[in-house]
Amino acid sequence: MKLKILCEKCSKDLSKSIAETFETYQVGKVKCKTCSKRNTRYISESDLLIYFASSCILYTLAVIAIYFLFNMMSTVSPFVIYGVIFVLFIGMYFLTKNICYYIYEKAPFKSAWKDFEFKEDVEGIKKRLKWQFIMFLLVALMFGSQPNLINYAFLLLITFTILIVIKVYLSIRNERNTFESRKKISQ
Repeated sequence: MKLKILCEKCSKDLSKSIAETFETYQVGKVKCKTCSKRNTRYISESDLLIYFASSCILYTLAVIAIYFLFNMMSTVSPFVIYGVIFVLFIGMYFLTKNICYYIYEKAPFKSAWKDFEFKEDVEGIKKRLKWQFIMFLLVALMFGSQPNLINYAFLLLITFTILIVIKVYLSIRNERNTFESRKKISQ
């Protein structure tokens, strides 16, 4: 099920632009490709971190599930195992797409200031999140593909995810403090 998010001015579908913004870790307001209007919803670092944390949780669960599926290879047909893995990847694809739409629409943990525009280091945030994603994939692939290191892989993936959740918490707290201080100044 795909959420359809419409442009505030021309009412055209913005879903593709929103997904692209989250997937490339771009901070800012989403620009409509039809009418060129920047919509009021501001995608901040905390939104991208929530998306990244959700992806980390999904990927960690997928790595764990795939490990256990491959261990069942001797008792279940490989065709069934590969079919389940294929369905798992398709499901994860749609989940990650819908997570970004949900974050854009509902602004979890920050709905009071979802339209507030912060002064953020756009390129710095983009680079940090890309590197974090690369590091996450390296841990998952390098450690997860070595049977004798699988316990370390699980531990590292779970630790990595916990650290990202802590970063989400700190980012939201910083945004709340900035928003409240600016609100007090404007009153």
